[in-house]
Amino acid sequence: MLTALENFTRMMGRDRPQWMPLDLPATPPVADMIEEKTGIRDAALAFGLDFRFCGPNFPGDPAKWRAAFTEIGFQAPANAIVNEVGFTEVLPPAGSTGKAYHLSQMLHPLSVITDVKQLDQLPWPDLDNPNADRGLAEQVAEIHRDGKVALCSMECTVFEFAWYLRGMDNLFGDLLEENGIADWLLDWFTEWSVRKGRLAARAGVDVIGLGDDVGTQRGMMMSVDFWREHLKPRLKRVIDSIRAAEKQHVWVRYHSDGDIRPIIDDLVEIGVDILNPVQPECMPVDEVVAKHKHHLGFWGMVGTQTTMPFGSPEDVRSVVAGCARLAREGAAIIVAPTHVLEPDVPWENIETLVEAVRGVALG
Repeated sequence: MLTALENFTRMMGRDRPQWMPLDLPATPPVADMIEEKTGIRDAALAFGLDFRFCGPNFPGDPAKWRAAFTEIGFQAPANAIVNEVGFTEVLPPAGSTGKAYHLSQMLHPLSVITDVKQLDQLPWPDLDNPNADRGLAEQVAEIHRDGKVALCSMECTVFEFAWYLRGMDNLFGDLLEENGIADWLLDWFTEWSVRKGRLAARAGVDVIGLGDDVGTQRGMMMSVDFWREHLKPRLKRVIDSIRAAEKQHVWVRYHSDGDIRPIIDDLVEIGVDILNPVQPECMPVDEVVAKHKHHLGFWGMVGTQTTMPFGSPEDVRSVVAGCARLAREGAAIIVAPTHVLEPDVPWENIETLVEAVRGVALG
């Protein structure tokens, strides 16, 4: 019997995998449901999934961010949650969103910035922190001893955190005006991702998840030329740093929601190994897989806008059967919802997804 890591390696190498790896990203309310049903909160442990998460950490100081926000003229609400890079959100009043208590209002504290010099004064995490990867290699070794795949998630790699802080309209305006503010932010998050990716690769992780949402349901969020000018070179720099540091091949997964078919060839060109997801509500799964299966693996084809919340268990089984067909036709397939499971997904469909994938024998 293969381990999950051996089977994943075979799947990515199109070399007689025995089963389709399974991932189940979940929101906190769904984690509540999993814990209620199984006694274990972590989906990976509750269902014996193929992947375990790990990664470096560059700690920041939320209290310093709050003080810095006040200094530049933004007053963060007392109940705001501020993370290590200044991302700021406010949770809804208790009970106001039903089971979806995790939904939050995003604030854009750097929308008040008027000069690029102000960005230098903010309390960004120390990217030279010698403790950022403390214990990471040991954690990866433990994951490997369990036969699992070590996955480092680094989504919001370049673009998303930059616009979370600045506001998307402001960030696009900065780039058009060439005032330097957006470039400073995009460059800082590129370097942040370079440092994280390098440490993760040196520690021996198997998969590094990169990504920025650049697609909508109807196509690209921006022109392809705009993406190629501002985001592609920065993403390539992150991937190049991973390749330079890897001890063995690290599979680079790229996430974007929406229809991003116009840039898939570009992603392959700069070193992406896995596309996440192939969103069936806006990208034809069979068409995308057929066109790119010799260059890419595919992670996530089970719709979170359709099948998981609103389909029947039979609909779930049908989608899994379609994934199995693609795998048998030579595609590298990792079964997963196209995004995190939200609280409108019934338990029966989660249970069916796990059972259906486990019931498929490829070899």
